[in-house]
Formats: sequence, structure tokens, C-alpha cells
Amino acid sequence: MDYYYRSSLAYDLTLFEETGSEKASEQSGSTADKPESRDGSTRNDHSSRRGRNAKTKKGSKKDRRRTKLGRIIFGVIAGLLMAFVVVSIIHGQVQLTELNQEIADAKARLAEQQSIYTQLEMKVDSSISTTVVEDYAKNSLHMSKASNSQKEFVNLSDGDKAEVTLSEDKNIFESIAEAISSLWS
Repeated sequence: MDYYYRSSLAYDLTLFEETGSEKASEQSGSTADKPESRDGSTRNDHSSRRGRNAKTKKGSKKDRRRTKLGRIIFGVIAGLLMAFVVVSIIHGQVQLTELNQEIADAKARLAEQQSIYTQLEMKVDSSISTTVVEDYAKNSLHMSKASNSQKEFVNLSDGDKAEVTLSEDKNIFESIAEAISSLWS
């Protein structure tokens, strides 16, 4: 009962209201009729002012238990939610770090491959120069430059001619298509 009385003091606003008898006792300065609590302060017995019976006290205890249970459940759910958020953030940071490492590795491989490509390109360019090709053609393939005897000239002074050849064996569909196209032209 002492716990109930102390825990309800913070919410019982009737403690701050003064009645006529309390004003008289405060003016006289007597605190002998007030019971003392554990901390040494005096308190009034307000059970008569509250007008509560045993049934409402039991109901209020149940309400407090439900409220406490609700607060505990709310605290657990809030704690789990916070833990989930923290774990999600940490997991995201780990994935971000792994992806950054993969990007750095890929960039290093790209730089290495570009270096190899440049080396191979220079080798190819040096091996396919005109002097190397000419030398290979002369010595290995026994080729020579074209002389005037090997050159053949073509005369184009007759003018341009165009011949159109028509095939005589047409099927019926080609004949119909040709008749329709002649109508349009």
C-alpha cells in the first residue's frame, strides 16, 4: 500500500489543493497529525478524499500492470527496431566497402590490360612498317615492283553504254505486276 501511495503522489493533483482544515493546520504549524514517509516528509491521508473503494483499487492495479506490460512491449519493439536499423546500416556499409574494393581491383586490372595493349600495338606497328613488308615481299615471296611490260591500258574513248536485258519467260504474276506498274508510270 505504501508503494501505491508513493507512486500515485506524482499524479494525484488533489495533493496540491488546500482545504479549510489544512489551511488552519498549516497556519498553526502542527504536523503531528500527518504521517511521515520514508524520506522524512509529512503526508496527508487522502484516501478519504478520493472516495475509492477496494474494487476500483484492484481495477487500477490491473490497469497499471497492463500499462507496465504495454510499456515493456513497446520498449522491446522499439529496441528491436533500433537494432534492425543499426544492423541494416552496418550491412550497407560492409557492402559498400566490398563494392569499392571490387571497383579498385577492376581499375587496377584495366590499367594493366591497357599497358599490355599498348605494348602489343607498338610491336605490331613496328612489324608491319612499309619497309618490313617490302623486304618480306622481295626476299620471301620473290616479288618485284610492277614494270611497264606488266601494265595493261584500257581505252574508254568509245563512251559509256548500258544494255538492258529482258527475259522472255515470265510467269503470270510478273506480267500482272508489270501491267500494274506501267499504269502508274
